[in-house]
Amino acid sequence: MGAMTWPVDPQPGEHFSWSEMTRTSTGLVNVPGEAQVRGLITLCTLVLDPLREHLGRPVQVISAYRSPAVNARVGGASGSVHVDGLAADLKVAGMSAAELARAVLASGVPFDQLIWYAPERGGHIHVGLRTGKPLRCAVMHAPAGSKGYILRAP
Repeated sequence: MGAMTWPVDPQPGEHFSWSEMTRTSTGLVNVPGEAQVRGLITLCTLVLDPLREHLGRPVQVISAYRSPAVNARVGGASGSVHVDGLAADLKVAGMSAAELARAVLASGVPFDQLIWYAPERGGHIHVGLRTGKPLRCAVMHAPAGSKGYILRAP
């Protein structure tokens, strides 16, 4: 299927809009297709809206859906679930990435990967789902001075 005609639904989640779920500063076209729209709705329904309710305050989406071109431009991993609409990079005002990662764990929302980034690497978290396989519930840290990740709870 090709790109969806907007609006598909008024918004993908109770607390999240299409514009914030598809935002990019690259200047490239970033319109999800039907499968990616379903992914974004799933992400909002299972993860983002419940997390927002758990926190009781706004959650800022830094990056969610990325077209393959956007993902390549921002240096995203090949095979990134951002391309499927199944991942979001998040910040919450007044919370460090480690605190936000602990809040995700306390909330009980499902995830395949939860990565908390050192301030020098953005100070955000990445939370992603996957389909067709069991969720790994992998918790990782992206420390300063490294391009990699280490398995480590916050």
